[in-house]
Amino acid sequence: MKKILATLTAALLLLGAIPVMAEAAPDAAVFSGEVAYRNIITLTAPFGGTLADYDLRVGDTVKAGETLFTLDTEKVYAPIDGTVRGLMAQAGDDAATVAQRYDALLRIEPAGRYTVSANTSRAYNSSDLNNTNRYLNEGETVYLRSSDDDDRTGTGVITAVDGRNFTVEVKQSNLNVEETVSVYRDAAFTTAQRLASYARVSKAPAVQVTGTGSVMRIAVAEGQTVKRGDLLFTTVTGTLGGLSPVSDTVAAPVDVVIKTLPKAAGTMVQQDDVLATLCVAGDLWITFDVDESDLAAVQAGGRVRVTLDALPDAAPMEGTIDSVSALRTVDGGDAQYTACVALDSFENLRDGMNVSVYLQ
Repeated sequence: MKKILATLTAALLLLGAIPVMAEAAPDAAVFSGEVAYRNIITLTAPFGGTLADYDLRVGDTVKAGETLFTLDTEKVYAPIDGTVRGLMAQAGDDAATVAQRYDALLRIEPAGRYTVSANTSRAYNSSDLNNTNRYLNEGETVYLRSSDDDDRTGTGVITAVDGRNFTVEVKQSNLNVEETVSVYRDAAFTTAQRLASYARVSKAPAVQVTGTGSVMRIAVAEGQTVKRGDLLFTTVTGTLGGLSPVSDTVAAPVDVVIKTLPKAAGTMVQQDDVLATLCVAGDLWITFDVDESDLAAVQAGGRVRVTLDALPDAAPMEGTIDSVSALRTVDGGDAQYTACVALDSFENLRDGMNVSVYLQ
């Protein structure tokens, strides 16, 4: 708003300070303004996840490239020891789409694990309907012995039962793949406890591994040996634009000042949620309100002098009116518009400082 100089003028006249007033006349058009940041950056989450702890506060200055936030991702680990086979997923893929097409994102071929497919038709006294060897339960421990060499033995657990057919997962053995074995209920291999004969030892099937969301990073390669608990891949909530993998950290794009932090640490965020608003560090200008009656005098391109209200004795700064808003700033009363001044230099200025703007 234009400052009223009538009182000052009257006082000067009473004091006989006509020469001083003559010097002030060219600067009679003076406006109250303030220092403000010119550019605001809205920083959003590149994908969904949990916002990890961060050490930021409103007003902090952060250098370009420094980490602002870290988003915790969903990590998928190897369920067994084995070898990675059939790696179908790549970073950036939608996990559900890959799983729908290939049944899994990858498979793990078990290390040293075998299965035995057997049938109780060759159980001891199998023709007797009352023979308990015909009736099995999943989870039972059983004992295996080679049909050709009594020294090759093993133990296992029944993992599936379908009528007279059943499957044994071998836990410990010195058996060979493709050889045949007899299956017993006791470790002494008692004939009366035999559940099956001439059952074949096979390599255990590969374990399918799937996930949800979008694949951010693949941590293994085809043919790689992994241990149970090794990281296989990480996924995130939401899509990755253009199938482009990203980092789980969000960095400052340029030197910035933190303006707002709407999300607290530990918060679950969705893709494109606002994590912070940032001011471009050092990119300041002056804003001031202009009454509609002064619009003819305040034009883009006009030169101004600016003084700090708190430091009236400091050397004035100069600048150029960059723009005048096309929309009024407040409703009711005389219309007012916001003018913005780009300064030639803005050393020692801070956001919110009060200034006086003089038209030249």
